[in-house]
Amino acid sequence: MRRNSAGSDIEGVEVIHGLENIIRLIVQSTNSVKESLDICADHTWPKVQIETGPITQAYTALKKRGIRIRFITEITAENISYCKEVMKFAEVRHLDGLLGGGWGVSESEYIAPIPPSSKGELVTKCIHSTVKEVIGLQRYIINSLWAKAIPAKQRIKEIEEGAKREFVETIREPSEIQKIGFDLIKKAEDEILILFSTANAFRRQEKSDLLLLLKEAASRGAKVRILVPLDNMKTEERVQELKEKENPGIDIRDIKKPLQTKLTIMIVDQTSSLTVELKDDTRESSDEAIGLATYSNSEPTVFSYVSIFENLWIQTELQRRH
Repeated sequence: MRRNSAGSDIEGVEVIHGLENIIRLIVQSTNSVKESLDICADHTWPKVQIETGPITQAYTALKKRGIRIRFITEITAENISYCKEVMKFAEVRHLDGLLGGGWGVSESEYIAPIPPSSKGELVTKCIHSTVKEVIGLQRYIINSLWAKAIPAKQRIKEIEEGAKREFVETIREPSEIQKIGFDLIKKAEDEILILFSTANAFRRQEKSDLLLLLKEAASRGAKVRILVPLDNMKTEERVQELKEKENPGIDIRDIKKPLQTKLTIMIVDQTSSLTVELKDDTRESSDEAIGLATYSNSEPTVFSYVSIFENLWIQTELQRRH
């Protein structure tokens, strides 16, 4: 950071020209880091970083000083070896689709090499800022990206072993929740389990395309089981009609005991789950009735819901026998 004649730091933004000057700036900036260094860059940067000796040496020295380095990039089959090298001195996470070169920010400086206009050309310009507001904004952005990114070890396992990426997503938009539910049913191959915690939740979905999609899934050979509390004779008659006349491949059972939870739960092929909160069960439309939803393919999450469903299913079997 530059200083004025009185010895005080001068905040500013400047453009650095020339590759050697840019490397020198990155090294000098790294050497002055006192708290932490965050880097966000596209899939090309790990190779550039590792093959640029002075930068790698500066980052390695930073780690030896006990300074935390966080590095976000897109890990691919092509750059995986370089990412493993970066992991020796930095915490690395993966984020899909990062574009446009990269940038780094510490507690006092922000550096962003400007990507060349043509592929294959070297970087020749770089933005350097010591403005506190700019630094604060960039640190906020990288914290947000870090929270969304997945650990490098998980991404490497996906690439090298073909492991499935696990996720747990929270969805707020009712139309998006409905779309995810419909898409899951369309892709179902073996089994669909649905638990409606209220009869109103069932009636609202009956007005949508849900039952049609369930019939199509059953015709493809998917086993469809539904649990729903039948609160009156009309609902019970409608369920019986659905079972006997329209959907012989769909098994619907009554939950006699009221549920404490107000969730609609769907599990498909024991690999994905969608749970939807009921915000106001008195509403006629799903848009007004439902709240947050959680969509996941995490095995512990999915199988916990499978266990809940199966226990309730067994209870209905015992009730039928008595």
